Order: sequence, then structure tokens, then C-alpha cells
Amino acid sequence: MIKKIIILLFVIISLAFNKSNFKKFIPPGTVKINDTLFADETEISNLSWLEFEYWTCTKYGKNSSEYKAIVPDTLVWRNKESFNEPYVHNYYRHKAYRDFPVVGITFEQAIAFCKWRTERVKEFYSIAYKKSLKIEYKLPSKEEWEFISNLGSGIFNNKGKNEKGLFSLNCIREDFDTLTTSQSKFNDVTAPVYSYWKNYFGLFNMIGNVAEMIDQKNICKGGSWKHHLNECRVGKDIQYTKSEAWLGFRCVCILK
Repeated sequence: MIKKIIILLFVIISLAFNKSNFKKFIPPGTVKINDTLFADETEISNLSWLEFEYWTCTKYGKNSSEYKAIVPDTLVWRNKESFNEPYVHNYYRHKAYRDFPVVGITFEQAIAFCKWRTERVKEFYSIAYKKSLKIEYKLPSKEEWEFISNLGSGIFNNKGKNEKGLFSLNCIREDFDTLTTSQSKFNDVTAPVYSYWKNYFGLFNMIGNVAEMIDQKNICKGGSWKHHLNECRVGKDIQYTKSEAWLGFRCVCILK
């Protein structure tokens, strides 16, 4: 199944490199922010990480140190703060969660993914055009992340609800009232990466769902399903020391 997905990914990337679209080139998976800066439309999903895992396993072998170094830690769901034992076995590998954000990864693993992704896109471009492409996928700087978040796009107004009274992000719901709503105060897991609404730049879940790593180790931004609304604010730095069930990332891409 994963092999077929990889092949499909190759086809999609090849189409992105079609010569007729060269002047409008957008790095695969991203949305244009300006002429040189692009950002992932969504958080990195389990499916994207499975592609990374499959490639690494194929190249180096399942018993290699390279492969073992990039496998997510699914035991993050066993943390007493998460109490989601079924996700230990199902969240990462079950097909039902392919479009959910990958969690249980470290800062170093995220950096390795960015490097792998950069190399693969350069490789595909070289095959299609017989020339090199100056491009880099990376974790965003704090300034880049805060800019593409568009200051939360008004998401903090009305306690995280939109004009229809619906929650606009996946976080702990502050004003939960069992007498007036059937929605739970606590979400027991992340939401799919295409949940809720896009921000000004066309990006999903910049705020909430999973907190997102930046290029400064041990700092993430945007809050998650395990954070209160105030902790999700754009200017708030959230500390982490290890992989977590609430921590993921998205890439930005620099076109040089």
C-alpha cells in the first residue's frame, strides 16, 4: 500500500514540475507566502511520515540504525497526561489515521525529515529538467512561524468560536457547559490535518491541533489539543523537552 502511495507521490511531483507551469512553480505540499517563502498547507501527517519511513527502510533496511532513528515513539500516548492507550497501537499505523498529524517525534527527527524531503524534491526536479533546483524545506524560524500564522486570523475572538458559534480550533474548550452544548471540553486526540478553516495564507491548523516545532530546539508554537486557548496565542512560546502526543510540525520551504 505504501509503495503505491510513493509511486503516486512521484507522479504528483512530476506534474508539479511540468514545464508549462515552471514560472508558477510551487514546492510540493506548500502554499506560496511570497516569491521565496512557501509553507506547508497542513501539519505533517502520519502518511507523509510513513513515506519517509518506507524510503528509509528500503534504502537502509529495517534493522539499520538509520531506520530505527526515524521511527516515531508511539508510547507518547501512554503518558499519564494523555490516557489514550488504544492510540499506542493504532494512531500512527492504522489507515484510519493516515491524515492525522504525526506525533511522537523529536526535534532531530523533524530535521531529518526536512533534509530527506529537500533531497527527494531536488532529485525529482533533476530528473524532470536535467538541472539543479535551489530549494530547502526546513523548520520555520520563530519570525517565519508567527508571520504565516497571520496572528491567528481572529481565532481568539469570542473564546475561539466563529460567528456561527462553532469552535475554530482544536484546543481545550474554556467555556464548556454540559447544559448548553453536546461538545466535549477535552478532545481525546488530534483532528485530521484538513480540519477547521484556512487562515489568510490558506494554511490549516496553524493554531491548535498539534503544537508546531520551530528551528529553535525545545520551543514550539500555536498550542494543541492539550492546551488552553490562552496557551495557543501566537506570541506564546511553549517549552518541550521530548516527543509528545501533542507535538508535531510543518515545514516552510525556501526557494533560493
